[in-house]
Amino acid sequence: MKMIKKVILGLLALIILGLAGVCAYLQYLQPSYSGELKIENLKAPVEVIYDDYAIPHVYAQNEDDLFRAFGYVHAQDRLFQMELLRRLSGGRLSEVFGEAALETDLFFRTLNFKKHAAEAIADRSPDSSVMRAAEAYIDGVNQYLKNGKTPIEFTLAGIPKAEFTVNDIEMIIAFMGYTFEGAFQSEAVLTYLQNTYGPEYIKDFDQSWPDGDYQLPVDKKAQIEVAKSLALVSQKLQEIDKDLAIKPFNGSNGWVISGQRTKSGKPILSNDTHIAYSQPAIWYEAHLSCPTFEVYGNFLAGTPLPALGHNPHGGWGLTMFENDEADFYREKSNPENPNQVWYKDQWVDLEIQEEVIKIKGGKDTTIQIRKSPHGYLLNGAFTDLKEHSDPIALQWVYHLLPSKHADVFYGLCTAKNVQEAEEAVQHLTSPGLNFMWADKEGNIAWWAAGKLPIRPDHVNSYVILDGSAGDDDWQGFYNFAYNPQLVNPEKGYLYTANNQPENMGTGKVPGYYVPSNRAKRILELIGIDKTDWSEESLREVINDNISSTYPPLIDSLLSVIDKNSLSKNAQNALPIIDNWKGEHELKSTAPALYYRWVYEMYERAMRDELGEDYFKDFEHSHAFKRGMRTFFLNDKSPWWDDVNTSQKETREQVFTESFEASVTFLENQLGTDQSQWHWEKVHTLEHPHAMGQVEALKKYFNLGPLPAPGGLETIDNQMFLLDSTGYYKVVAGPALRRIIDFATPDKAYSVLPTGQSGYFMNDHYDDQAKMFVNGGKRPELMNRADIEKAQIGRLILKP
Repeated sequence: MKMIKKVILGLLALIILGLAGVCAYLQYLQPSYSGELKIENLKAPVEVIYDDYAIPHVYAQNEDDLFRAFGYVHAQDRLFQMELLRRLSGGRLSEVFGEAALETDLFFRTLNFKKHAAEAIADRSPDSSVMRAAEAYIDGVNQYLKNGKTPIEFTLAGIPKAEFTVNDIEMIIAFMGYTFEGAFQSEAVLTYLQNTYGPEYIKDFDQSWPDGDYQLPVDKKAQIEVAKSLALVSQKLQEIDKDLAIKPFNGSNGWVISGQRTKSGKPILSNDTHIAYSQPAIWYEAHLSCPTFEVYGNFLAGTPLPALGHNPHGGWGLTMFENDEADFYREKSNPENPNQVWYKDQWVDLEIQEEVIKIKGGKDTTIQIRKSPHGYLLNGAFTDLKEHSDPIALQWVYHLLPSKHADVFYGLCTAKNVQEAEEAVQHLTSPGLNFMWADKEGNIAWWAAGKLPIRPDHVNSYVILDGSAGDDDWQGFYNFAYNPQLVNPEKGYLYTANNQPENMGTGKVPGYYVPSNRAKRILELIGIDKTDWSEESLREVINDNISSTYPPLIDSLLSVIDKNSLSKNAQNALPIIDNWKGEHELKSTAPALYYRWVYEMYERAMRDELGEDYFKDFEHSHAFKRGMRTFFLNDKSPWWDDVNTSQKETREQVFTESFEASVTFLENQLGTDQSQWHWEKVHTLEHPHAMGQVEALKKYFNLGPLPAPGGLETIDNQMFLLDSTGYYKVVAGPALRRIIDFATPDKAYSVLPTGQSGYFMNDHYDDQAKMFVNGGKRPELMNRADIEKAQIGRLILKP
């Protein structure tokens, strides 16, 4: 017995020592917020003060030291996020995640970001301020990679360390540009519908759709097949997007109020960018300061310049322009030579580039990236589409012009007034962005920036075009003067919410603009006769979760249904939705009923024509959001009839049956007490980490789920997919909420969805999460005295 006790005690001691070792190791991996470190290539010491939210304030004597030090501290917090982004954009995930990541790598290799990143770099002077900043930043990142602590994700996933390059910066920027492009999600299903069912089925879902007089000069059956091919591409991309550690952008709100309408007498800028949620959060905050450069901003992992920011003179916000900057072309392949396509009366050779994808645990795969006169062929981007139908080429502004993204944002960081800001943004090529500007001089401005293609008048850019004749080809790009823009409007405010800009003289810019729900609500709130706006009062606007679009739409829907044919329980539920003012609070009951009703109506109306796969495609498309109101109000729409039955169904039948089914569903899901159908029970927010895809690690790395207010296309735009589950798991929403009064630009206010740190054991991994869902805020400090009061650490980097 004594021997058994000794063995048991010995085992317990080993377990305790093992646990203590693990705890000590995990504690060792914490970022260093204080102390002294030696950094090579510095010209002078650099001071980094961390405030109480672990935001670094970097003070240097020159720009080279500033960006080198920032690269080091940025890597300390977000190295794994940087690594994922560069591997994702470069098509190199298979090297560490094996064959499961091959399809993702195939697609991003086909987009060839590496080649175009090199072209962007070659287009700049090596001695330019932008290149010097990029090279210094990368040196700082690599010094941390070499001498700093290895993130636990590298250890768990077996990721080898390899130095970063300036090319990685440009590829990360390119990936973010891809996430802005709406064409992938919409053009396939709309082309398929037009050619299968005719233009009457299209009119409900896109008001820019032509009358049908112009028909593509191709075989209709072949056009349907190529549309199916692109739809398969769209489905593949949806699968890829679900697994991406860095999710796509989705929208954004922004507005600027001039000083004549504010309490302080200076402009106020408000911005909340809408991005798919992830952990760590997409934005990293930092304050960079040296004698020639000062900015407080929000940075993407692996980039030295902020996408959003302000300096002591002025600042900018951004939203997605949503312009259509990519078209798809059906190419005619040579049946005797698959490496040729027919173009302008002759067979022309494809450009072919070979790439090797290394696969962990498997054999290397050699692929061919093939390019027609219009762009890269997408068929080879997925393993089961290589021989499917005719080749589909992607023509995209990003592939045609060297990226000026970094130059634009360096220019904004150093801009002192509206003229210098305009000079910076007009050089943007891709992706298209709405820039809002405000400065201490009192100027406010909005520019929809990006190179706009000149398309032939007959071309409908929302369907797949003919690549053979050349008649559908782009004819160049418009001068920036034709881009939508407005400076110092008399009304004293500007706003953007991804809505359609007005005509600037060349016709409305084609694009994937969202419905006007958010724009309408923003205008209702800030377009009033009010001259004492403040940060506090605009904080109420940025957190607003009321949709003023839904109540009148619901009135129209309720006027159609046959109330007498509803069951007693369904009739009892009518007041819930009839009295709804459009609010999406945690205890609201109408949203749960409304969104279920919407799903049931779509499902009954469209699944018979579309089938399962195309119905899912449509649910995720731009057309779904944009066409909802037009569709529901169109009593004559052909969608109401079920093509699988002999009788002709009506809109009244679909609406009535759908409402009854919605009430039954909610009774089964949430109980028969209708007062308990609370929005918080079905609408939750979770921030997924890449390691959270492993079930055993999920509870350590993921954050949430947290009950969340907000809804689809409210200002607090908490987005979800409508599906059969009855749960509305938030996938995207505000990636920050920032407001800057330029009377005091050294004390703006913001909040991140989770926190600054990328380390799951750190206090700042999630210290803003509850503040975020509750609509709170904390300061963005630029005044040194305020920063020192909030200081939690002081790190000195020495040569």
